[in-house]
Amino acid sequence: MAERLRVLVIDSDDSVRERLRRELEHIEDVELALEIKQIGDGLEAVRSAKPDILVLELPRNSEETLKWTQQVKLEFPDLNIFVTSEDRTPELIISAMRAGAQEFLSRPVDTGELKQAMDKVLRTREQTKAHAPASGKIISVFSKKGGLGSTTLAVNLGIALSQATNKKVALLDLDLQLGDVSSFLNLSPEYNILDACNPDDEVDGVKLQSCLTRHKSGLFVLAEPKNPMQAENIRPSHINQVLGHLQSMFSYVIVDTPHTFDPRTLEAFELSDYIMLVAVPNIPSLRATKKTLQVFKDLGYGLDKVKVIVNRTNKKDKIRTDQISKTIHYQVSWVIPNNYKAVIESVDSGVPMVQRKGGSNVAKSILGLAEEISRWRRTALTVEIKEGALNESQKVR
Repeated sequence: MAERLRVLVIDSDDSVRERLRRELEHIEDVELALEIKQIGDGLEAVRSAKPDILVLELPRNSEETLKWTQQVKLEFPDLNIFVTSEDRTPELIISAMRAGAQEFLSRPVDTGELKQAMDKVLRTREQTKAHAPASGKIISVFSKKGGLGSTTLAVNLGIALSQATNKKVALLDLDLQLGDVSSFLNLSPEYNILDACNPDDEVDGVKLQSCLTRHKSGLFVLAEPKNPMQAENIRPSHINQVLGHLQSMFSYVIVDTPHTFDPRTLEAFELSDYIMLVAVPNIPSLRATKKTLQVFKDLGYGLDKVKVIVNRTNKKDKIRTDQISKTIHYQVSWVIPNNYKAVIESVDSGVPMVQRKGGSNVAKSILGLAEEISRWRRTALTVEIKEGALNESQKVR
């Protein structure tokens, strides 16, 4: 049986919404997720309901609605938009399609026409699934506060995963204005993510591949734009396509994210198999972590997706590792010891810790984390902390 399509209806006419509600009840594999009157509440409705299809009234004065449609399509490129209108002039139909609509339906909406349009979406989805290549895992590394070591973790984890699994790994620097990935790896990329993103929202997979820079460890890096002002040219739809292409090329894609919940970061979170939320054992960090976990909960992300990583732990910490889970009301998936000297030497030299001879305690911990990740299958970790040591056992959800 096909997966049910979730439909959001935005229409100012009560009778039209009532009729659409009745008609949707009789269309197989479709469910009404939400219905509202005005587009003023529409963006929040799309974000919360996460529909597959939006059925949108296009009024006679359509300019504002078309601008809104374009904005929604940029933020949610996979959303199928059906507009309904009494006006079927070629100019309006073309304008609607340019704004991102897939279907233009007459008002009053014909049941057969609506069902035919929805059947097309279902067929496309099934064909996409049937021909989809094996895809890699996307892992976003995030901390709400800066300076907690998230980039250090992302860089070293990328190389560690490559070593632990002997598979291809890519690292995307999504901090588009202040990214440090290239610096941490002592790279001077000739091309970056901006070179792969066309102004028309298309990302060419072949071109994207040529924009990757290969580190001597075997890790492939997609760098941030050279000019921070150019970051605004990269849209959520670009991030969606970039990650889709990288996922088809690599077994693992690590995303080093900025410390904000901007639309591009949220797009990466939505596509991620796992989000590593980095914290350190102090009160400001744990407060920020707690707030972030609430955001993720509101987004519908649970233990199988969000993994709390506690960085820079020390036996002398005032907040012990066994207290952190109780403080943030969430399981801790991994702890990484504090070793300021090893980290600074690595950053200054541009040689990741997991590549340095001898291996620091931090490097060994991250290599252990990579081994653990290679066994993850969207499971929740059951965590027990005893005397500062973290013991993990996996339990299938």
